[in-house]
Amino acid sequence: MTAVTPSDIATAANASLSAEAPAANTATDAAATDAAATDTTALTSALEFALANGTVSPSTEPSELDGRKLRAERGRSAVLNAALDLVNSGNPEPTIAEIAVASGVSERTIFRYFPDREALFSALVFEVVPRVAQYLSFDRPKGPLAERASALVAQRCGFVRVAGPFARAVETLSPHSPVAAMMLQMRRTRLRDQIIIWLGPELVVDDTDRIAVLDALLSRTVIEQLTAELGPDEAIHALSQSIVRIVS
Repeated sequence: MTAVTPSDIATAANASLSAEAPAANTATDAAATDAAATDTTALTSALEFALANGTVSPSTEPSELDGRKLRAERGRSAVLNAALDLVNSGNPEPTIAEIAVASGVSERTIFRYFPDREALFSALVFEVVPRVAQYLSFDRPKGPLAERASALVAQRCGFVRVAGPFARAVETLSPHSPVAAMMLQMRRTRLRDQIIIWLGPELVVDDTDRIAVLDALLSRTVIEQLTAELGPDEAIHALSQSIVRIVS
């Protein structure tokens, strides 16, 4: 089984969305930008950049924007922050009306920034991915199996802590959102490959049974359950010990 790189992920994402991504709306500059966010090329290139660099592609500095565009950028940021706050508070699929109330931006204006919900969700993806890129690293630490297992569990628990609510939103939206479906597949593939890379050479790459067990053990739902029942430190210890027993 070959490890997946960010470039491979972008290629896979491109294939999964190429037939479904809506075309950009050119009514206004802002609308065109956000409609393009659901275009395959824009989405995958931004995700690839974010995973590699921990940030989104550089954008125009506020000092270079005129007053109208600066106000629009601030309004757009308010919408994204409000939507993400709603998701993080336990609402995986907030309505435009709920986002409008939380952001103080009218529904009509929100649709000027984002021509549809898919464009809004794509913009949220760009907000979240740089925050979790460090937890998706393929850079395997040195050391014996026990140390690498503990480091992997700490990485995965960090991912769940930072992105757990958004991960649940992706899972909820995936049946009817091409972008969410692509993100879910990317996440699953990357996290499984991370297990193979971090736990090799002890873990044989074609040992699909043990890889599947480890993947389930390090899933969001299991980590959240163990953290709630045992506490963060004991959950990490229990998971690390289980991994070593499975792989050894």
